[in-house]
Amino acid sequence: MATIKEIARLTGVSVATVSNVLNGKQGAAGSAKAKEILETAARLQYQPNALAKNLKLRRSHTIGIITEDLTVFNTPEIVDGIEACCEEQGFEIVLANMRLFKRYNNNLTDTPEHAALFERTLRTLAAKQIEGIVYVGYHYRKIPHFPPEGSVPFVYAYCIPCEKRFPSVVFDDEGAGFLVGSALTQRGHTKIGVITGPIESLNAQARLRGYQRALYEAGVLYNAELTFVGDWSQEIGLRWGRELLARGVTAIFAFNDMMASGVYLACAEKGVAIGRDVSVFGYDNLSLDEALSPPLSSVQSPLGEMGRRAAGLVLDQIRGLPSGEPAEWSIPCRLHVRESVADLTQSKL
Repeated sequence: MATIKEIARLTGVSVATVSNVLNGKQGAAGSAKAKEILETAARLQYQPNALAKNLKLRRSHTIGIITEDLTVFNTPEIVDGIEACCEEQGFEIVLANMRLFKRYNNNLTDTPEHAALFERTLRTLAAKQIEGIVYVGYHYRKIPHFPPEGSVPFVYAYCIPCEKRFPSVVFDDEGAGFLVGSALTQRGHTKIGVITGPIESLNAQARLRGYQRALYEAGVLYNAELTFVGDWSQEIGLRWGRELLARGVTAIFAFNDMMASGVYLACAEKGVAIGRDVSVFGYDNLSLDEALSPPLSSVQSPLGEMGRRAAGLVLDQIRGLPSGEPAEWSIPCRLHVRESVADLTQSKL
Protein backbone atom coordinates (compact mmCIF):
# COMPACT_ATOMS: atom_id res chain seq x y z
CA MET A 1 0.00 0.00 0.00
CA ALA A 2 1.34 3.42 -0.99
CA THR A 3 2.33 5.87 1.75
CA ILE A 4 2.69 9.63 1.96
CA LYS A 5 6.45 9.13 2.31
CA GLU A 6 6.55 7.28 -1.01
CA ILE A 7 4.56 10.02 -2.75
CA ALA A 8 6.88 12.66 -1.26
CA ARG A 9 9.95 10.79 -2.53
CA LEU A 10 8.57 10.41 -6.06
CA THR A 11 7.46 14.06 -6.32
CA GLY A 12 10.50 15.57 -4.60
CA VAL A 13 8.65 17.40 -1.82
CA SER A 14 8.29 17.03 1.94
CA VAL A 15 5.84 14.70 3.65
CA ALA A 16 4.14 17.76 5.14
CA THR A 17 3.58 19.24 1.68
CA VAL A 18 2.04 15.99 0.39
CA SER A 19 -0.20 15.76 3.46
CA ASN A 20 -1.37 19.37 3.06
CA VAL A 21 -2.11 18.91 -0.65
CA LEU A 22 -4.02 15.65 -0.11
CA ASN A 23 -6.05 17.33 2.63
CA GLY A 24 -6.99 20.19 0.28
CA LYS A 25 -5.03 22.94 2.01
CA GLN A 26 -4.84 25.99 -0.25
CA GLY A 27 -1.32 27.23 -1.16
CA ALA A 28 0.40 24.09 0.05
CA ALA A 29 2.20 23.82 -3.29
CA GLY A 30 2.20 25.45 -6.70
CA SER A 31 -0.55 24.37 -9.08
CA ALA A 32 1.79 22.21 -11.19
CA LYS A 33 3.34 20.49 -8.19
CA ALA A 34 -0.04 19.99 -6.53
CA LYS A 35 -1.32 18.37 -9.73
CA GLU A 36 1.73 16.09 -9.84
CA ILE A 37 1.17 15.05 -6.20
CA LEU A 38 -2.50 14.25 -6.80
CA GLU A 39 -1.76 12.32 -9.99
CA THR A 40 0.99 10.33 -8.25
CA ALA A 41 -1.35 9.51 -5.37
CA ALA A 42 -4.03 8.36 -7.84
CA ARG A 43 -1.53 6.26 -9.84
CA LEU A 44 -0.31 4.54 -6.67
CA GLN A 45 -3.94 4.09 -5.50
CA TYR A 46 -3.10 5.84 -2.24
CA GLN A 47 -5.70 5.41 0.51
CA PRO A 48 -5.48 7.70 3.57
CA ASN A 49 -5.17 5.97 6.92
CA ALA A 50 -8.37 7.17 8.58
CA LEU A 51 -7.45 5.70 11.95
CA ALA A 52 -4.07 7.47 12.04
CA LYS A 53 -5.75 10.71 11.01
CA ASN A 54 -8.36 10.40 13.72
CA LEU A 55 -5.77 9.64 16.37
CA LYS A 56 -3.79 12.68 15.34
CA LEU A 57 -6.92 14.78 15.69
CA ARG A 58 -7.75 12.89 18.93
CA ARG A 59 -11.00 11.82 17.22
CA SER A 60 -11.41 8.07 16.83
CA HIS A 61 -15.19 7.96 16.32
CA THR A 62 -15.10 5.03 18.74
CA ILE A 63 -17.21 4.35 21.82
CA GLY A 64 -16.00 2.05 24.59
CA ILE A 65 -18.37 -0.43 26.24
CA ILE A 66 -17.52 -1.85 29.66
CA THR A 67 -19.65 -4.89 30.48
CA GLU A 68 -19.58 -6.34 33.97
CA ASP A 69 -20.20 -9.75 32.41
CA LEU A 70 -21.06 -10.40 28.79
CA THR A 71 -22.41 -13.91 29.52
CA VAL A 72 -25.31 -12.73 31.72
CA PHE A 73 -28.55 -13.04 29.72
CA ASN A 74 -29.57 -9.35 29.63
CA THR A 75 -26.16 -7.94 28.62
CA PRO A 76 -25.87 -8.99 24.93
CA GLU A 77 -29.12 -7.27 23.93
CA ILE A 78 -28.08 -4.04 25.69
CA VAL A 79 -24.71 -4.17 23.89
CA ASP A 80 -26.51 -4.82 20.60
CA GLY A 81 -28.59 -1.67 21.14
CA ILE A 82 -25.46 0.37 21.84
CA GLU A 83 -23.73 -0.96 18.73
CA ALA A 84 -26.79 -0.39 16.52
CA CYS A 85 -27.03 3.26 17.62
CA CYS A 86 -23.30 3.83 17.14
CA GLU A 87 -23.33 2.19 13.71
CA GLU A 88 -26.15 4.47 12.57
CA GLN A 89 -24.14 7.50 13.73
CA GLY A 90 -20.86 6.45 12.13
CA PHE A 91 -19.14 5.30 15.33
CA GLU A 92 -17.31 2.05 16.07
CA ILE A 93 -17.31 0.23 19.43
CA VAL A 94 -14.56 -1.31 21.53
CA LEU A 95 -15.77 -3.91 24.03
CA ALA A 96 -14.14 -4.56 27.41
CA ASN A 97 -15.65 -7.43 29.43
CA MET A 98 -14.78 -7.45 33.15
CA ARG A 99 -16.25 -10.97 33.66
CA LEU A 100 -17.40 -10.22 37.21
CA PHE A 101 -19.88 -13.11 37.33
CA LYS A 102 -17.18 -15.65 36.46
CA ARG A 103 -14.36 -13.98 38.38
CA TYR A 104 -16.23 -13.52 41.67
CA ASN A 105 -18.91 -16.25 41.55
CA ASN A 106 -21.86 -13.85 41.31
CA ASN A 107 -20.71 -11.90 44.39
CA LEU A 108 -22.06 -8.37 43.92
CA THR A 109 -20.16 -7.00 46.90
CA ASP A 110 -17.98 -4.15 45.66
CA THR A 111 -14.43 -4.81 46.84
CA PRO A 112 -11.00 -3.26 46.25
CA GLU A 113 -10.51 -5.98 43.60
CA HIS A 114 -13.58 -4.70 41.74
CA ALA A 115 -12.26 -1.14 41.89
CA ALA A 116 -8.80 -2.16 40.66
CA LEU A 117 -10.33 -4.09 37.76
CA PHE A 118 -12.47 -1.07 36.84
CA GLU A 119 -9.43 1.22 36.85
CA ARG A 120 -7.45 -1.24 34.74
CA THR A 121 -10.30 -1.49 32.23
CA LEU A 122 -10.53 2.30 31.99
CA ARG A 123 -6.80 2.53 31.23
CA THR A 124 -7.15 -0.10 28.50
CA LEU A 125 -9.94 1.83 26.81
CA ALA A 126 -8.12 5.17 27.21
CA ALA A 127 -5.17 3.72 25.30
CA LYS A 128 -7.53 3.09 22.39
CA GLN A 129 -8.49 6.79 22.21
CA ILE A 130 -12.19 6.15 22.76
CA GLU A 131 -14.41 9.24 22.89
CA GLY A 132 -17.00 8.02 25.38
CA ILE A 133 -17.97 5.00 27.48
CA VAL A 134 -21.14 3.08 28.33
CA TYR A 135 -20.87 0.95 31.47
CA VAL A 136 -23.30 -2.02 31.41
CA GLY A 137 -24.16 -3.61 34.75
CA TYR A 138 -25.23 -7.24 34.88
CA HIS A 139 -27.54 -6.63 37.82
CA TYR A 140 -29.39 -3.44 38.74
CA ARG A 141 -27.66 -1.84 41.71
CA LYS A 142 -25.71 1.23 42.80
CA ILE A 143 -22.16 1.39 41.44
CA PRO A 144 -19.43 3.14 43.48
CA HIS A 145 -16.92 3.17 40.60
CA PHE A 146 -16.78 6.12 38.20
CA PRO A 147 -14.20 7.79 35.97
CA PRO A 148 -12.08 10.75 37.11
CA GLU A 149 -13.18 14.35 36.61
CA GLY A 150 -12.60 15.70 33.13
CA SER A 151 -12.57 12.32 31.40
CA VAL A 152 -14.65 11.26 28.40
CA PRO A 153 -18.49 11.20 28.52
CA PHE A 154 -19.66 8.28 30.65
CA VAL A 155 -23.15 6.72 30.94
CA TYR A 156 -24.36 3.77 33.02
CA ALA A 157 -26.88 1.19 31.74
CA TYR A 158 -28.86 -1.27 33.92
CA CYS A 159 -27.23 0.20 37.02
CA ILE A 160 -26.97 3.59 38.70
CA PRO A 161 -23.87 5.46 39.92
CA CYS A 162 -23.57 6.51 43.54
CA GLU A 163 -22.63 9.96 42.25
CA LYS A 164 -25.49 11.61 40.37
CA ARG A 165 -23.18 13.61 38.08
CA PHE A 166 -23.38 10.74 35.56
CA PRO A 167 -26.51 9.75 33.59
CA SER A 168 -27.91 6.24 33.83
CA VAL A 169 -30.46 4.27 31.82
CA VAL A 170 -32.62 1.58 33.43
CA PHE A 171 -36.04 0.06 32.86
CA ASP A 172 -39.15 0.75 34.93
CA ASP A 173 -39.42 -2.25 37.27
CA GLU A 174 -41.97 -0.55 39.51
CA GLY A 175 -44.13 0.33 36.52
CA ALA A 176 -43.91 -3.27 35.30
CA GLY A 177 -45.00 -4.61 38.70
CA PHE A 178 -47.96 -2.23 38.55
CA LEU A 179 -48.90 -3.47 35.06
CA VAL A 180 -48.88 -7.12 36.17
CA GLY A 181 -50.91 -6.38 39.31
CA SER A 182 -53.41 -4.41 37.27
CA ALA A 183 -53.67 -7.14 34.60
CA LEU A 184 -54.50 -9.73 37.25
CA THR A 185 -56.96 -7.65 39.30
CA GLN A 186 -58.76 -6.48 36.15
CA ARG A 187 -59.33 -10.14 35.34
CA GLY A 188 -60.96 -10.76 38.71
CA HIS A 189 -58.01 -12.13 40.71
CA THR A 190 -57.93 -11.06 44.36
CA LYS A 191 -56.08 -13.96 46.01
CA ILE A 192 -52.70 -13.64 44.33
CA GLY A 193 -49.47 -15.32 45.38
CA VAL A 194 -46.11 -13.62 44.81
CA ILE A 195 -42.61 -15.08 44.59
CA THR A 196 -40.13 -12.20 44.79
CA GLY A 197 -36.42 -12.04 44.15
CA PRO A 198 -33.89 -11.75 47.02
CA ILE A 199 -34.68 -9.11 49.64
CA GLU A 200 -31.59 -7.06 48.74
CA SER A 201 -32.48 -6.94 45.03
CA LEU A 202 -33.47 -3.42 43.93
CA ASN A 203 -35.33 -4.96 40.99
CA ALA A 204 -37.43 -7.14 43.29
CA GLN A 205 -38.14 -4.26 45.66
CA ALA A 206 -39.37 -2.07 42.81
CA ARG A 207 -41.55 -4.82 41.29
CA LEU A 208 -43.18 -5.47 44.65
CA ARG A 209 -43.88 -1.75 45.20
CA GLY A 210 -45.54 -1.52 41.81
CA TYR A 211 -47.59 -4.67 42.41
CA GLN A 212 -48.76 -3.42 45.81
CA ARG A 213 -49.76 -0.07 44.30
CA ALA A 214 -51.85 -1.87 41.67
CA LEU A 215 -53.69 -3.81 44.37
CA TYR A 216 -54.29 -0.63 46.36
CA GLU A 217 -55.72 1.20 43.36
CA ALA A 218 -57.94 -1.80 42.57
CA GLY A 219 -59.26 -1.93 46.15
CA VAL A 220 -57.70 -5.35 46.77
CA LEU A 221 -56.12 -5.99 50.17
CA TYR A 222 -52.45 -7.00 49.99
CA ASN A 223 -51.83 -10.24 51.91
CA ALA A 224 -48.22 -10.56 53.07
CA GLU A 225 -48.82 -14.24 53.91
CA LEU A 226 -49.08 -14.92 50.18
CA THR A 227 -45.68 -13.34 49.41
CA PHE A 228 -42.55 -15.51 49.53
CA VAL A 229 -38.93 -14.48 48.99
CA GLY A 230 -37.24 -16.28 46.11
CA ASP A 231 -33.75 -16.51 44.69
CA TRP A 232 -34.46 -16.45 40.91
CA SER A 233 -34.11 -20.26 40.60
CA GLN A 234 -36.53 -22.86 39.23
CA GLU A 235 -36.14 -24.86 42.44
CA ILE A 236 -37.49 -22.06 44.63
CA GLY A 237 -40.35 -21.53 42.17
CA LEU A 238 -41.29 -25.20 42.58
CA ARG A 239 -41.06 -24.98 46.37
CA TRP A 240 -43.13 -21.82 46.82
CA GLY A 241 -45.46 -22.81 43.98
CA ARG A 242 -46.47 -25.89 45.97
CA GLU A 243 -47.05 -23.75 49.07
CA LEU A 244 -49.13 -21.13 47.26
CA LEU A 245 -51.28 -23.75 45.55
CA ALA A 246 -51.95 -25.28 48.98
CA ARG A 247 -53.13 -21.85 50.16
CA GLY A 248 -55.72 -21.64 47.40
CA VAL A 249 -54.45 -18.74 45.30
CA THR A 250 -56.03 -18.11 41.90
CA ALA A 251 -52.89 -16.50 40.44
CA ILE A 252 -49.13 -16.47 41.03
CA PHE A 253 -46.77 -13.66 40.02
CA ALA A 254 -43.17 -14.92 39.92
CA PHE A 255 -40.56 -12.16 39.60
CA ASN A 256 -38.64 -13.99 36.87
CA ASP A 257 -39.42 -16.67 34.28
CA MET A 258 -37.17 -19.31 35.82
CA MET A 259 -39.17 -19.23 39.07
CA ALA A 260 -42.37 -19.21 37.02
CA SER A 261 -41.20 -22.41 35.28
CA GLY A 262 -40.86 -23.94 38.77
CA VAL A 263 -44.49 -22.98 39.42
CA TYR A 264 -45.41 -24.85 36.23
CA LEU A 265 -43.74 -27.95 37.69
CA ALA A 266 -45.69 -27.56 40.94
CA CYS A 267 -48.94 -27.31 38.99
CA ALA A 268 -48.09 -30.43 36.99
CA GLU A 269 -47.44 -32.31 40.25
CA LYS A 270 -50.83 -31.32 41.67
CA GLY A 271 -52.79 -31.78 38.44
CA VAL A 272 -53.65 -28.08 38.40
CA ALA A 273 -54.44 -26.66 34.95
CA ILE A 274 -52.59 -23.39 34.32
CA GLY A 275 -54.78 -20.82 32.62
CA ARG A 276 -57.91 -22.44 34.03
CA ASP A 277 -57.44 -23.47 37.69
CA VAL A 278 -54.63 -20.99 38.38
CA SER A 279 -52.99 -18.14 36.48
CA VAL A 280 -49.21 -17.65 36.27
CA PHE A 281 -47.24 -14.52 35.37
CA GLY A 282 -43.46 -14.35 34.98
CA TYR A 283 -40.88 -11.68 34.19
CA ASP A 284 -38.12 -11.43 31.50
CA ASN A 285 -40.02 -12.79 28.47
CA LEU A 286 -37.42 -15.49 27.80
CA SER A 287 -37.63 -17.61 24.66
CA LEU A 288 -38.84 -20.57 26.75
CA ASP A 289 -42.09 -18.74 27.61
CA GLU A 290 -43.89 -19.56 24.38
CA ALA A 291 -42.55 -23.13 24.44
CA LEU A 292 -44.31 -23.80 27.75
CA SER A 293 -47.82 -25.21 27.75
CA PRO A 294 -49.74 -23.00 28.00
CA PRO A 295 -47.44 -20.12 26.92
CA LEU A 296 -46.32 -18.08 29.93
CA SER A 297 -47.45 -14.49 30.40
CA SER A 298 -44.44 -12.31 31.10
CA VAL A 299 -42.83 -8.86 31.16
CA GLN A 300 -40.40 -7.85 28.43
CA SER A 301 -37.64 -5.51 29.52
CA PRO A 302 -36.57 -2.89 26.90
CA LEU A 303 -32.94 -4.00 26.86
CA GLY A 304 -32.15 -3.01 23.28
CA GLU A 305 -33.80 0.37 23.76
CA MET A 306 -31.77 0.90 26.94
CA GLY A 307 -28.58 0.34 24.95
CA ARG A 308 -29.69 2.76 22.25
CA ARG A 309 -30.61 5.43 24.79
CA ALA A 310 -27.31 5.06 26.66
CA ALA A 311 -25.30 5.31 23.43
CA GLY A 312 -27.36 8.32 22.35
CA LEU A 313 -26.59 10.10 25.60
CA VAL A 314 -22.85 9.51 25.13
CA LEU A 315 -22.93 10.69 21.52
CA ASP A 316 -24.88 13.81 22.49
CA GLN A 317 -22.21 14.68 25.04
CA ILE A 318 -19.43 14.12 22.49
CA ARG A 319 -21.16 16.53 20.11
CA GLY A 320 -21.71 19.08 22.85
CA LEU A 321 -25.50 18.85 22.65
CA PRO A 322 -27.46 19.89 25.75
CA SER A 323 -28.88 16.91 27.63
CA GLY A 324 -29.99 18.59 30.85
CA GLU A 325 -28.78 17.59 34.28
CA PRO A 326 -27.48 14.02 34.74
CA ALA A 327 -30.48 11.85 35.61
CA GLU A 328 -31.79 8.33 35.76
CA TRP A 329 -33.66 7.54 32.54
CA SER A 330 -36.35 4.92 33.16
CA ILE A 331 -37.80 3.13 30.13
CA PRO A 332 -41.22 1.39 30.32
CA CYS A 333 -41.50 -2.37 30.00
CA ARG A 334 -43.96 -4.26 27.81
CA LEU A 335 -46.54 -6.77 29.03
CA HIS A 336 -47.25 -10.04 27.17
CA VAL A 337 -50.51 -11.57 28.43
CA ARG A 338 -50.75 -15.12 27.13
CA GLU A 339 -52.86 -18.23 27.78
CA SER A 340 -51.38 -18.76 31.27
CA VAL A 341 -53.70 -16.05 32.64
CA ALA A 342 -57.43 -16.76 33.06
CA ASP A 343 -60.09 -14.05 33.06
CA LEU A 344 -62.29 -14.83 36.05
CA THR A 345 -64.73 -12.07 35.16
CA GLN A 346 -65.58 -13.93 31.94
CA SER A 347 -66.06 -17.26 33.66
CA LYS A 348 -68.73 -15.69 35.89
CA LEU A 349 -70.83 -14.54 32.95
